[in-house]
Amino acid sequence: MKIGIISINAHTKVLNFASPLHSYAFWSFLKEHGIESEIIDYKPVYYGKFDPRHPLFYYIDHPRADAKEQQRTLKKWKNLFWEREKRYDRFEEFINKYYVKTNTCYTAKSMETKDPGYDCYICATDVIWKWNPNNGFDKGFLLACKCMQGKHKIAYAASRGATTYSPEQAQQFQSYINDMDFISVREKSLQDYCKQLTDKPVTHVLDPVFLKDRKFYEQLATPPKEQGYVLIYVVMEKAKSLVTTAVNFAKKHNLKVIELGEDLENRTIPKGTSHDVIYDIGIEEWLGYIQHADYIFTNSFHACCFSIIFQKEFWAGKRSGDKIDSILQLMDLTNRRVGTDCEDGAFHYEPIDWDHVYTLYKQYYHDSEEFILHAIHECEKNPKPHITDNSDEAIVSAHTQEPSVDTNPSSQMQTSASTSTSSIDSAKKKSNLWHKLKDILQNP
Repeated sequence: MKIGIISINAHTKVLNFASPLHSYAFWSFLKEHGIESEIIDYKPVYYGKFDPRHPLFYYIDHPRADAKEQQRTLKKWKNLFWEREKRYDRFEEFINKYYVKTNTCYTAKSMETKDPGYDCYICATDVIWKWNPNNGFDKGFLLACKCMQGKHKIAYAASRGATTYSPEQAQQFQSYINDMDFISVREKSLQDYCKQLTDKPVTHVLDPVFLKDRKFYEQLATPPKEQGYVLIYVVMEKAKSLVTTAVNFAKKHNLKVIELGEDLENRTIPKGTSHDVIYDIGIEEWLGYIQHADYIFTNSFHACCFSIIFQKEFWAGKRSGDKIDSILQLMDLTNRRVGTDCEDGAFHYEPIDWDHVYTLYKQYYHDSEEFILHAIHECEKNPKPHITDNSDEAIVSAHTQEPSVDTNPSSQMQTSASTSTSSIDSAKKKSNLWHKLKDILQNP
């Protein structure tokens, strides 16, 4: 049985360290159990024409509606221009080194007419069931594309984030999950919600990063040169209170502060504190900073997960939704929340009882492992007949297409010339964008 994993992996606007990592961890877990699979190179519907290596150029061509917000965005990505390039390149290096993935990059639209050729599709983890105001549901993540019709469908650790659905959206969502063979979700709240919409079993499972052990990640991690530090990792939302708490905590413990983020304002505060903001790193370095930190302050779900995996003393700040609350509750770590009342950094805490946490983890690991292995083996035992589509837009299987090779020297010369012209045009476009940026910033 050919299995395709569809997830937020290579294409993430914010270059989230965990996105390529959880997909690789899930693939590795399956391989460890003798199950062959491929990661589908997939662009989410909300991705559009975003340029992940050069957000600056994208926002020049696609300005924000609010003029002041546009100014802040342009200044931010101008200041992070080279660091962003390096971070993007490090992500690509990780993906090219570790992924077994499709050669073709798919979208929900392309999967309506092109079949990657899998017998079973697994949508895996993170906020993939979110309703997007501009694009609606992502049919790829909900296993609802035409190429998936008549195929086995499994959801593993899916999440909808902090969103809720209108009655119309709920009806659409219900039709999607009722077409799945096996359903599991990452948050207890989503499990309860899905149970209202379907008679099918809905299992609460761990995020796939927990399917691999500490040793697996230690072998991936690159140790940082810094020692004796408090690590701050803030994502998606402003977290000034959390940063203040972490900085004051570091002062009281005579430790430096390292922040892995893109909020450049934090590079200058507070004065007199050893405080570095680092952006231009890859997945391996990110793991290394977590592994070797003395303490960790974060509002990231996956940073909490890896703090648990590496058994680090950590605290979680405010974050929309309940995904952090969900993992803290599972591991009996709800006391690791910090609020504005802790900003002086002098709060009292009890060290984490890792033996207790590990006992809970093993229980949930077993449940999660049992769910996904049982689901796959049941699909293997009950193959579905392939559907033949005789319509005008019949799906073409990527596995049956013959590669098109042009051996005509004249055509090859034309292709080379076209590539050269394209490179020149690209360079001219970048130059024009730089000049346009200069005019915008000088004349807001």
